[in-house]
Formats: sequence, structure tokens, C-alpha cells
Amino acid sequence: MEEFFDMPWNEYLIKCFAWARMETNSWKKFRLVAWESMVGSHLDPKSLPKTIESFLPLEEPKQYKSKVSQWTIELANKRMREYLDSKKSKT
Repeated sequence: MEEFFDMPWNEYLIKCFAWARMETNSWKKFRLVAWESMVGSHLDPKSLPKTIESFLPLEEPKQYKSKVSQWTIELANKRMREYLDSKKSKT
């Protein structure tokens, strides 16, 4: 938690976007293996999906406009103050 509270908001967002990108890349690898195993097998070619995207569509992460409630902002500020106070008392 200390590392989380010490990081600025922009760094947190960068980590979130990086995680989403890595997760999508991982899914693309698994999708390719599944697609190749299905296409290369003895299945009827007419019943197979035409493209890999129609076989397993993966949506790209979208940019979100976050609507954070005032209560959540106040709670985050309170917890940050508690964290900073506890950090000051340790030193």
C-alpha cells in the first residue's frame, strides 16, 4: 500500500493502461493458438469463422471519462492524510 499511496495519479493511470495493453496482448497470443488449432484440424472449412477477429473479438481499451463522486474524493483524501500522518509519526 505504501508504494500505491506514494505514486502520483498520472503514474497510476499509466500503470493501468500498461496493464490493459499487456492483458490484451496476452489474449491475442491465446487467440492465435486457438485459431490455428481450429483451422488446422479436421473441421469443415465452411463452418469455420472467416477471420480471427470474428472467431474471438477483442475490444481495445477505451479512454474513460471518470465520474468520481464527491464522497469518494473525500474518502481518498482522508485516507491519504491518515497515511501521511502515520508516515510522519514513524520518522
